[in-house]
Amino acid sequence: MPTDEEFLTRNHDVIAAFRAADGRVADVPFPVLLLTTTGARTGRPRTSPLGYTVHGGAVVVIGTRGGTDRQPSWFHNLLADPAVTVELGDRTHPAKAVVLHGAERDRAWAAAAAGNPLYAQYAESIDREIPVVLLEGVPVPG
Repeated sequence: MPTDEEFLTRNHDVIAAFRAADGRVADVPFPVLLLTTTGARTGRPRTSPLGYTVHGGAVVVIGTRGGTDRQPSWFHNLLADPAVTVELGDRTHPAKAVVLHGAERDRAWAAAAAGNPLYAQYAESIDREIPVVLLEGVPVPG
């Protein structure tokens, strides 16, 4: 499993590539967006590159943290403050993060895992439920 430092370095590289190419990242095998949350402890903006999927006409992100047993920092942050900013392609959108639960979460998870086999592999290797978060206010890319 990657170390925290390796995650930070990789995230920094993906963010730079995303912004340099109007939202396209050549070496990532799935669509990427940038999610900016407010740090729960620091109050500072924190940007994370995340794979996303579209489910039920909405943009959804999945909290795999690369298949590790810890929840992602961005997830903890949005629990404290669900007001987020999303960079998708060359556009930036204010949004509200809504954590899905129960059957709604399960349907979105199944669709995401069907579209990206890595999600299912990550779920098999960890003991936590992977969060599924809908981003209200983000237009579906077309």
